[in-house]
Amino acid sequence: MINGILGSFLTVYFINVAFLDAAIISSIIAVSKLFDGVSDLIVGRLVDNTKSKMGKGRSWLFRMCIPFAIAVMLLFYVPKSWPDTVKYVYVFVMYNIVNTVCYTSMLVPFYSMISLITKNPSEKGMLGNVQQIFQTLGNVVVNSFFVVLLAKFSSDADNPNTQQGFTMT
Repeated sequence: MINGILGSFLTVYFINVAFLDAAIISSIIAVSKLFDGVSDLIVGRLVDNTKSKMGKGRSWLFRMCIPFAIAVMLLFYVPKSWPDTVKYVYVFVMYNIVNTVCYTSMLVPFYSMISLITKNPSEKGMLGNVQQIFQTLGNVVVNSFFVVLLAKFSSDADNPNTQQGFTMT
Protein backbone atom coordinates (compact mmCIF):
# COMPACT_ATOMS: atom_id res chain seq x y z
CA MET A 1 0.00 0.00 0.00
CA ILE A 2 2.91 2.34 0.66
CA ASN A 3 4.07 1.76 -2.90
CA GLY A 4 0.67 3.01 -4.06
CA ILE A 5 1.15 6.21 -2.06
CA LEU A 6 4.67 6.64 -3.40
CA GLY A 7 3.53 6.01 -6.95
CA SER A 8 0.53 8.30 -6.72
CA PHE A 9 1.67 11.17 -4.52
CA LEU A 10 5.46 11.36 -4.33
CA THR A 11 5.93 13.28 -7.57
CA VAL A 12 3.04 15.58 -6.65
CA TYR A 13 4.78 16.26 -3.35
CA PHE A 14 8.16 16.95 -4.94
CA ILE A 15 6.74 19.32 -7.55
CA ASN A 16 3.86 21.06 -5.72
CA VAL A 17 5.13 21.13 -2.14
CA ALA A 18 8.92 20.94 -2.26
CA PHE A 19 8.93 22.99 -5.51
CA LEU A 20 11.51 20.81 -7.25
CA ASP A 21 11.95 20.56 -11.01
CA ALA A 22 9.96 17.72 -12.61
CA ALA A 23 12.70 16.90 -15.13
CA ILE A 24 15.35 16.52 -12.42
CA ILE A 25 13.00 14.45 -10.24
CA SER A 26 12.21 12.20 -13.21
CA SER A 27 15.91 11.75 -13.87
CA ILE A 28 16.56 10.89 -10.22
CA ILE A 29 13.81 8.26 -10.30
CA ALA A 30 15.07 6.81 -13.61
CA VAL A 31 18.68 6.51 -12.42
CA SER A 32 17.49 5.06 -9.12
CA LYS A 33 15.63 2.30 -10.96
CA LEU A 34 18.99 1.05 -12.23
CA PHE A 35 20.24 0.79 -8.65
CA ASP A 36 16.97 -0.89 -7.69
CA GLY A 37 17.48 -3.59 -10.31
CA VAL A 38 20.91 -4.42 -8.92
CA SER A 39 19.63 -4.40 -5.34
CA ASP A 40 16.92 -6.93 -6.29
CA LEU A 41 19.63 -9.43 -7.16
CA ILE A 42 21.59 -8.71 -3.98
CA VAL A 43 18.56 -9.00 -1.71
CA GLY A 44 17.45 -12.16 -3.52
CA ARG A 45 20.81 -13.72 -2.71
CA LEU A 46 20.57 -12.56 0.92
CA VAL A 47 17.09 -14.07 1.26
CA ASP A 48 18.27 -17.37 -0.26
CA ASN A 49 21.10 -17.51 2.28
CA THR A 50 18.95 -16.55 5.29
CA LYS A 51 18.56 -19.15 7.99
CA SER A 52 16.08 -18.10 10.67
CA LYS A 53 13.43 -19.61 12.91
CA MET A 54 10.93 -17.33 11.15
CA GLY A 55 11.97 -18.56 7.72
CA LYS A 56 13.80 -16.95 4.83
CA GLY A 57 11.33 -14.16 4.07
CA ARG A 58 9.47 -13.29 7.24
CA SER A 59 12.60 -12.33 9.16
CA TRP A 60 13.38 -9.68 6.51
CA LEU A 61 9.87 -8.23 6.76
CA PHE A 62 10.21 -7.80 10.51
CA ARG A 63 13.75 -6.47 10.20
CA MET A 64 12.93 -3.81 7.60
CA CYS A 65 9.45 -2.52 8.48
CA ILE A 66 10.57 0.19 10.93
CA PRO A 67 13.49 1.48 8.81
CA PHE A 68 11.12 1.53 5.82
CA ALA A 69 8.50 3.56 7.70
CA ILE A 70 11.07 6.07 8.91
CA ALA A 71 12.66 6.40 5.47
CA VAL A 72 9.28 7.00 3.79
CA MET A 73 8.45 9.67 6.34
CA LEU A 74 11.80 11.37 5.71
CA LEU A 75 11.27 11.15 1.95
CA PHE A 76 8.16 13.28 2.39
CA TYR A 77 10.12 15.86 4.37
CA VAL A 78 12.37 17.91 2.11
CA PRO A 79 13.52 20.93 4.18
CA LYS A 80 12.44 24.15 2.43
CA SER A 81 15.35 26.19 3.75
CA TRP A 82 17.98 24.06 2.02
CA PRO A 83 19.52 25.16 -1.30
CA ASP A 84 18.08 23.40 -4.36
CA THR A 85 21.21 21.35 -5.04
CA VAL A 86 21.18 19.98 -1.51
CA LYS A 87 17.47 19.19 -1.83
CA TYR A 88 18.12 17.14 -4.98
CA VAL A 89 20.94 15.25 -3.27
CA TYR A 90 18.63 14.62 -0.30
CA VAL A 91 15.87 13.35 -2.61
CA PHE A 92 18.32 11.10 -4.47
CA VAL A 93 19.71 9.61 -1.25
CA MET A 94 16.33 9.22 0.48
CA TYR A 95 14.59 7.85 -2.63
CA ASN A 96 17.31 5.21 -2.93
CA ILE A 97 17.17 4.36 0.76
CA VAL A 98 13.40 3.91 0.45
CA ASN A 99 13.31 2.00 -2.85
CA THR A 100 16.71 0.44 -3.38
CA VAL A 101 17.31 -0.60 0.21
CA CYS A 102 14.18 -0.75 2.38
CA TYR A 103 11.41 -1.48 -0.12
CA THR A 104 13.47 -4.06 -2.00
CA SER A 105 14.46 -5.67 1.32
CA MET A 106 10.78 -6.14 2.05
CA LEU A 107 9.32 -6.84 -1.38
CA VAL A 108 11.75 -9.52 -2.56
CA PRO A 109 11.28 -11.61 0.62
CA PHE A 110 7.52 -11.02 0.52
CA TYR A 111 7.15 -12.34 -3.01
CA SER A 112 9.60 -15.18 -2.37
CA MET A 113 7.39 -16.38 0.48
CA ILE A 114 4.76 -17.41 -2.08
CA SER A 115 7.14 -19.94 -3.61
CA LEU A 116 8.36 -21.02 -0.17
CA ILE A 117 4.85 -21.74 1.16
CA THR A 118 3.98 -24.47 -1.33
CA LYS A 119 5.49 -26.50 -4.13
CA ASN A 120 2.14 -26.87 -5.92
CA PRO A 121 2.17 -24.63 -9.05
CA SER A 122 -1.62 -24.10 -8.92
CA GLU A 123 -1.46 -22.93 -5.32
CA LYS A 124 1.45 -20.60 -6.15
CA GLY A 125 -0.59 -19.08 -8.98
CA MET A 126 -3.66 -18.69 -6.77
CA LEU A 127 -1.63 -17.09 -3.96
CA GLY A 128 -0.05 -14.67 -6.43
CA ASN A 129 -3.46 -13.73 -7.85
CA VAL A 130 -5.01 -13.23 -4.41
CA GLN A 131 -2.03 -11.08 -3.40
CA GLN A 132 -2.42 -8.91 -6.51
CA ILE A 133 -6.17 -8.49 -5.97
CA PHE A 134 -5.75 -7.37 -2.37
CA GLN A 135 -2.78 -5.15 -3.25
CA THR A 136 -4.94 -3.34 -5.80
CA LEU A 137 -7.85 -3.00 -3.36
CA GLY A 138 -5.47 -1.82 -0.64
CA ASN A 139 -4.01 0.82 -2.96
CA VAL A 140 -7.47 2.12 -3.84
CA VAL A 141 -8.47 2.37 -0.18
CA VAL A 142 -5.19 3.91 0.98
CA ASN A 143 -5.07 6.43 -1.87
CA SER A 144 -8.64 7.46 -1.10
CA PHE A 145 -7.86 7.99 2.58
CA PHE A 146 -4.56 9.69 1.77
CA VAL A 147 -6.36 12.56 0.01
CA VAL A 148 -8.77 12.97 2.94
CA LEU A 149 -5.91 12.94 5.45
CA LEU A 150 -3.94 15.47 3.40
CA ALA A 151 -6.84 17.91 3.69
CA LYS A 152 -7.28 17.18 7.40
CA PHE A 153 -3.60 17.63 8.33
CA SER A 154 -2.83 20.50 5.97
CA SER A 155 -1.97 23.86 7.52
CA ASP A 156 -3.90 25.59 4.71
CA ALA A 157 -7.62 24.85 4.40
CA ASP A 158 -7.68 25.87 0.73
CA ASN A 159 -4.58 23.90 -0.29
CA PRO A 160 -4.07 20.34 0.97
CA ASN A 161 -0.65 20.19 -0.72
CA THR A 162 1.41 21.48 2.19
CA GLN A 163 4.54 20.18 3.88
CA GLN A 164 2.63 19.61 7.10
CA GLY A 165 -0.14 17.72 5.31
CA PHE A 166 2.24 15.34 3.54
CA THR A 167 4.51 14.78 6.52
CA MET A 168 1.64 14.07 8.92
CA THR A 169 -0.25 11.90 6.45
